[in-house]
Amino acid sequence: MTIDWFFVLFICFIIVLFPGILIVYFRQYRTIKILMKQQALKRNGTVVGSFLLPVLKFSHHSLPFVVTSLPATKYRQAKTEVTITLPKPAAADLKITRESLSTRVQKALGATDVQLGIEEFDNEYQIKTDDEFFVRNLLNFTLQQYLLEMKQEKPRINLEGTRLAIQVPRVIKTEEQYDHLFDLAYAFSDRIQDL
Repeated sequence: MTIDWFFVLFICFIIVLFPGILIVYFRQYRTIKILMKQQALKRNGTVVGSFLLPVLKFSHHSLPFVVTSLPATKYRQAKTEVTITLPKPAAADLKITRESLSTRVQKALGATDVQLGIEEFDNEYQIKTDDEFFVRNLLNFTLQQYLLEMKQEKPRINLEGTRLAIQVPRVIKTEEQYDHLFDLAYAFSDRIQDL
């Protein structure tokens, strides 16, 4: 009698490894939901959605904030995102991302972005828009400082019409990180409303 080692390994995977992977994912989602519930209490919000996709909802100055946080999978990078619906479309669309090797290569090949004239900020962030005047008005000293303070978190800001999304490429695991993300979101939404 010969032993089919493939079959034995498959059974070991089913019995040991697969449940272990599920336990790790369930712990991550449970941690996300617990932190979101703490933020909901702090900000008079609610947590809705399923166990695998909790969604934090609250408002700031009458604007609806929706927060999602997704762990990484084989096909998706981890992210935490705050989406704000503005009452009217912004004057222009805007994308702000951290400078990276690929964006530097793109610039070397002729791609352009908006330069604000502040070397520290221009070296850290890439700004794409079709209205440079709008960006120069929007990105005041306060917003630049928020972005520079969060540069290690690699925030990504995307403004399209009435949708403002602020994202970091990780699952937030502390209240302090949520506070920093929300402070940035508040500053952006307030500044857009002021313009």
